[in-house]
Amino acid sequence: MTTVTAQPADAAYLALRLPAGTRVTYHGTEAAYRGRWTVQPCACRLCVAATIFGRPARRYELYTLDGKPGPLVHVRHTSVTPIVGDAELNEATCVIPAKYAAVHLRKELRRVFPGVKFSVRTGTGKRRGEITVTWTGGPRRTSVSAVAAPLMARFGPGDRRIARVDVTVGGRRYCGVPMVSAIKLNRD
Repeated sequence: MTTVTAQPADAAYLALRLPAGTRVTYHGTEAAYRGRWTVQPCACRLCVAATIFGRPARRYELYTLDGKPGPLVHVRHTSVTPIVGDAELNEATCVIPAKYAAVHLRKELRRVFPGVKFSVRTGTGKRRGEITVTWTGGPRRTSVSAVAAPLMARFGPGDRRIARVDVTVGGRRYCGVPMVSAIKLNRD
């Protein structure tokens, strides 16, 4: 028989995840107020005192969609669900595999450096997110990397956004964020 011991929740985990002004659906215990609202960090005496002592904010206040204060304060983070907008849905689902990003990169390199022959290949197996660019003579590595760098996928907090790519392969149009983990540049 396995016994699991409950651990107290880490304060950083309980900290607010939604920025002020986020549109949410309230589904808490106050049935009369269920529906769509915006949230702000709670400014009641308990929450303000906790943040003064260095604890992260843990509760929200509900505001109307036009920004006026609502009826509920001290709302748990589990009682609200963010409303995902169309732009966020499109951003999350529109990705381009590395092989199509390689086609886009090849066209861009031909446009920027006319007359230079580039070999643009994608990796296989575990390295299928990698692109290798090889050329002889012509531009320097820094010039080629300036064209290739916007295709690099960056993951994690604080990372810059990746340029969206629009490419046609085999008569079909693909548009989205390229999923490229590495770009290797080889000048012969």
